[in-house]
Amino acid sequence: NPTCTVLLCIMLLCPTPLRADVRIEAADATDEVINNVRAHLSLIDEPCDTAQWRIQRMLDRAGQEIEPALRAFGYYNADISNTLTRDKQCWQVVLDITLPPPVKVTHLQIDIHGEAKQDTEFERLLRTLPLNVGDVLHHGRYEEIKSKLNSLALERGYFDAELSHHEMRVDPATHSAEIRMQLDSGPRYRFGALELDEPRLQRSFLHRLVDLEPGIPYDARQLIRLDRSLSDVGYFQRVEIRPHIDRVENNAVPITITLEPRPRHAWQAGIGFATDTGPRLTFGYSNRLINPRGHRFDSELRLSPVETGLTANYIIPGSEPLKETFDIGTSLLHEDTDTSTSDSIRLITRQTLRHEFWTETRFIELLQERSTIGADRTTSTLLMPGISWNRTQSDNPLRTRRGYRVGLELRGAWEGLLSDATLMQIRANARGIHRFGDAGRVTARTELGTTLGDDFFDLPASLRFFAGGDNSVRGYAYKSLGPKDSLGDVTGGRHLFTASLEYEHPLPGEDWWLAAFVDA
Repeated sequence: NPTCTVLLCIMLLCPTPLRADVRIEAADATDEVINNVRAHLSLIDEPCDTAQWRIQRMLDRAGQEIEPALRAFGYYNADISNTLTRDKQCWQVVLDITLPPPVKVTHLQIDIHGEAKQDTEFERLLRTLPLNVGDVLHHGRYEEIKSKLNSLALERGYFDAELSHHEMRVDPATHSAEIRMQLDSGPRYRFGALELDEPRLQRSFLHRLVDLEPGIPYDARQLIRLDRSLSDVGYFQRVEIRPHIDRVENNAVPITITLEPRPRHAWQAGIGFATDTGPRLTFGYSNRLINPRGHRFDSELRLSPVETGLTANYIIPGSEPLKETFDIGTSLLHEDTDTSTSDSIRLITRQTLRHEFWTETRFIELLQERSTIGADRTTSTLLMPGISWNRTQSDNPLRTRRGYRVGLELRGAWEGLLSDATLMQIRANARGIHRFGDAGRVTARTELGTTLGDDFFDLPASLRFFAGGDNSVRGYAYKSLGPKDSLGDVTGGRHLFTASLEYEHPLPGEDWWLAAFVDA
């Protein structure tokens, strides 16, 4: 296009005019204060070719622009002077600001009237305000208090709440400020009738799954948690929860829950490589809804030179499906490492309970395993009841900046009770991640284990402790470290302790990282 070409040439030949140099000098002022002053100054954007009269006029009103920028951070009646100079290239301005002592909050009173007066969440908010007596007055934090009060009222179902009084009185002469607010909350609304439908599921199971009782006090966070739980449970590919504030009757808010089901059958296939197991293939099949009571089935086949196995699980929801599940599973596993070879069959039944902070799993496992460890050959049958606790906390599951994971498992067996040996085994693990701003991050992890019992050498390979591999001691082959027998063969240990400390540093773009680590 000829017109576009001409415009492009003009833009290249006529560069953007130079901006003038405006310096702000203010002793003891923070970068936040200086940046706010610059943001309020219209003079900042003027080019070098601006007429003298225009610069002078803008300079005359610079004080009026600077004062509200300073007041926002508690500085009232600052002394502001300026100097204007010009050379052949451009003009320059120096703004000299002498800050007075900052205004501090000497009185802060926030009254809650109505049903919210007894609400513990409002009590917690009042204990953690962003501005308190003795703090330097900050207008942004004053506005933040008002915003937090209004937001919490809506979140907790006080839809008639009104900030009926709010004032900030400043006395620049005494450098003091008094803040008073009053929130009239009115009544707290309740959850009303639920409107939901998913024809594939039993009505009774669907209501147990939703776990939202009409008549209880309204809480928006409960709706958010329910949305997340229904999205994670596996039955639905889309969840939409809508409170109808416009259809309130007798202070009850109707709730509509729209559930779009996922396809019943799912097939998965994958190919990959890991330093522990080498090249690997995985195939999976899931039936997400076997019957209207919400039963499910999952299975997976894994193929690799080190580990080949087939697992299958039948999953049954408990009385509170979002918090409790039962499953019956089996697995066939062949493992061939540098130190042992084993073939095992497992039958296991589990009860999984999701508490507020922990996931608890109670299980009974029947294991039959034939293994060769060094010169030892063992064939074992063990019936092992056990229990485990796990907790994971992170700010982002994919790009974690701060987070941790901890786990503890106990299991045991008694000789004569469908078992060839008596044992008690404890396993624990922990991992933590912390990133320092935009710099690198540190990852630390540890794993511990111990086995109690007199029949250690009757135990199969899967119940002995080994180290080595990419989740253990890197630089050593998978499960290649452990106590050795008289022939020098690794036989596995009764006890385990591994630890790792790693520092990762991002390269530009953060798609690649460099890492330095020590494992032991």
